[in-house]
Amino acid sequence: MEREMICKRCAGGGSGPFVLPGARPYYVPDRVCDVRHIRVEVELDFATGRVAGRCTQFVSPINSGSTRLVLDAVEMGVEAVTVASHEWKFDYDGKKLVLDLGDRKAGEEIELTVRYACTPRRGLYFIRPDRYYPNRPTQVWSQGQDEDNRAWFPCFDHPHEKSTSEVIATVPEKMTVVSNGRLVEVRPGNGTRTFHYRHEVPHSSYLITLVAGEYVELKGAAAGVELKYLVPRGREEEAQRSFGRTGEMIELFSRLTGQPYPYPNYTQVVVAEFIFGGMENTSATTLTDNTLHDARAHLDFSSEPLVSHELAHQWFGDLLTCRDWSQGWLNEGFATYFEILWKEHSEGGDAADYDRLLDQEAYLEEDGDRYRRAIVSNLFHAPIDVFDRHLYEKGGTVLHMLRHQLGDERFWKAIRHYVAKHRGGSVESRDLARAVDEATGVNVDRFFEQWVFKAGYPDLHAEYSWDDEHKLARIVVEQKQEVKDLTPLFALPLTVHFVIDGQERDVKIDFEEAKTTFLLPLGAKPTQVVLDPGNHFLKALDFKKPEELWHAELAGARSAIDRIRAARALGKAADPSAIAPLERALQSDPFWAVRGEAAAAIGAIRTEAARVALGAAAPKESHPKARRMIVRALGAFRHDEQAGAAAGQLLAGDASYFVEAEAALALAKTRSPSAYEKLLEAMARPSYLEVIRCNCLSGLAELRDERAVAVAITEAARGKPPTSRRAAISALGLLGDEFLSARRPALEALTEHLEDPDFRARIAAVEALKTLGDRRAIGALQRAVESDLDGRVRRRAREVARLLAEGLRAEEKSSQLREELDKVRQAGAELRERLLKLEAINAVRQ
Repeated sequence: MEREMICKRCAGGGSGPFVLPGARPYYVPDRVCDVRHIRVEVELDFATGRVAGRCTQFVSPINSGSTRLVLDAVEMGVEAVTVASHEWKFDYDGKKLVLDLGDRKAGEEIELTVRYACTPRRGLYFIRPDRYYPNRPTQVWSQGQDEDNRAWFPCFDHPHEKSTSEVIATVPEKMTVVSNGRLVEVRPGNGTRTFHYRHEVPHSSYLITLVAGEYVELKGAAAGVELKYLVPRGREEEAQRSFGRTGEMIELFSRLTGQPYPYPNYTQVVVAEFIFGGMENTSATTLTDNTLHDARAHLDFSSEPLVSHELAHQWFGDLLTCRDWSQGWLNEGFATYFEILWKEHSEGGDAADYDRLLDQEAYLEEDGDRYRRAIVSNLFHAPIDVFDRHLYEKGGTVLHMLRHQLGDERFWKAIRHYVAKHRGGSVESRDLARAVDEATGVNVDRFFEQWVFKAGYPDLHAEYSWDDEHKLARIVVEQKQEVKDLTPLFALPLTVHFVIDGQERDVKIDFEEAKTTFLLPLGAKPTQVVLDPGNHFLKALDFKKPEELWHAELAGARSAIDRIRAARALGKAADPSAIAPLERALQSDPFWAVRGEAAAAIGAIRTEAARVALGAAAPKESHPKARRMIVRALGAFRHDEQAGAAAGQLLAGDASYFVEAEAALALAKTRSPSAYEKLLEAMARPSYLEVIRCNCLSGLAELRDERAVAVAITEAARGKPPTSRRAAISALGLLGDEFLSARRPALEALTEHLEDPDFRARIAAVEALKTLGDRRAIGALQRAVESDLDGRVRRRAREVARLLAEGLRAEEKSSQLREELDKVRQAGAELRERLLKLEAINAVRQ
């Protein structure tokens, strides 16, 4: 399942606890019976959203004796149950269907059928036109993870039980049905068609899928696997653009895992208003139709991260499935890391390293802003609570650290052993650790203890100095994180990379104390000193060393990620003398992300020379992602007419949707006098996922112009584009926080949006209420906790209600003070620049 999270970076180890009041330990229930096969037969009524169904299960008791089977079945009208064709008594409370099967022999096959009807509120979603969105397609699609398939057919809805399956669905004759496995037949009816699918490889019940809609089907093949892409008519070219490299991914992942793609076919189908980015149902992945994109969006947007993530799940999640949801990183961490592996294969190591850095930062955001937890945690309200940045990004980072620590040969040997040994089964973290031990002889218990079963990360403060008399490099490394609860002191087998007289040298240092001093004899003074070259270990790092080392590393470090770290360090120092080396990197570094990070660092310096450098670079930069970062940096120059003009020029027209969108926000941040009118004008431009409109709305909020309140309320209304609605809702939080007159209308609008049909609008409303910081929202948030059907909304509403109840404002800062601080910083930077010029002049005169 592709991640969709929103979080912001704050200092510290999490603003609140992960375990909230009412959370309970989660354990998988007993397996009374082995479920051998599930057959789901449904007739779908699109007008009412109603399902008429029969679910037949073939089960075998695991033990002889009295057998009491409990099936998960939510909000169903259970009409009858038969066991071996005989009517059978049952108990049903709206959630659990209980069958007393009497005395049975272990291994005896029992056929039981449940006839039922339901109007699902979760699990199966009917999409159809309405008065707000008359062009919405008519579709139905399922989403079973984590425990929602129980809402449209009775099942033992837990990941550690696997069976083969059939889905037989009757739909209007113009529609096509997608489900798991092979299409057995299509039977015509009276204005209908019935599709029969059968899947012969056992899988968990949450992976059973059903999609129906009007589609065109594109076909292909790779490595003996039949490929299908189903998209709405007229979007065939976009399908090839989005999914065209699937075959290459299958070949790569088969080679890396040592296991060929485990099913005979692979279908990717797009649906409207999907509640995740994608879902890895066995052999048939469902994806948001937002991933389809035109050629202009393709300049700097790709579906490949999503496609590779869901494909990797066919091995990790489907073939090998986490035993319970507390172990979900074995699904999601692997899929996240395989995104990186595809990037490494398709675009090279520098691109993969940069994506890893962004993943690390996404995890650090969550750890800082929301909570800190161990990756494996079984205390929650609902399993969806653990589908977070710890599970995805930290999980993927942990796998990379394991690869780096073991080395490629041993790592892939261990992964292939792990996949082969547990193929078709369910797994826990200890199974992966034991597989490493069995395949390589390396004991990774300590590694798993600190990274998987403990929480947090090392907060490293390091300092380098050179002893020229003794030719010694002195490096002091200290762990600054507070060691308590689940946060340990970490053992880190770090590397220090030196460049000495043009020659590279790596020195290993084993660091596991709170503070350690390393004295390293070298032949001569190094010109580069890089701690953890390649940024392989998850950490925060404050490394103090002479500025000339940062300059040399920015100009000449072999790894782009180390050049990026040098650029960031120079930007953080905000020394005007760094503009020249940063500008050289901005103009000539071969990797776009280094150029972009150099632009960000220049923007942080905020002198006139910095602004001139950015303004000159923007029109010359060929890579749209780097161009976005340049224009973003221009937004740091508040009340600077030239910066506003440069951003306005890019907003007026660029090859990239995303550059124009970034320019809208940068223009607003400069507080250009013409920004309000330009943003209103640009809002009307069509763009991929309304990215320009979204940033125009965010920009109107950034302007702190009271006229934007009415605009945001209007643009947040149903009927407006869904993506920009969410931007408007977010803007209301900022504007209501800024203007006393806007607080009540913002509060009223946001509490109404807590009941919006679009769950993403509800999430945006929760976040905006956090920004608004008004305690009067607590009651509405608590009602959302009690009644919202989406666990993500409930979880975030709990967190925000707690913050407001404690009197913690989401944004504890005054807009006026923030602007004054920016002015002081810019003035200070300009003063430092003038002093440097005077020093240079005096030096010449002397």
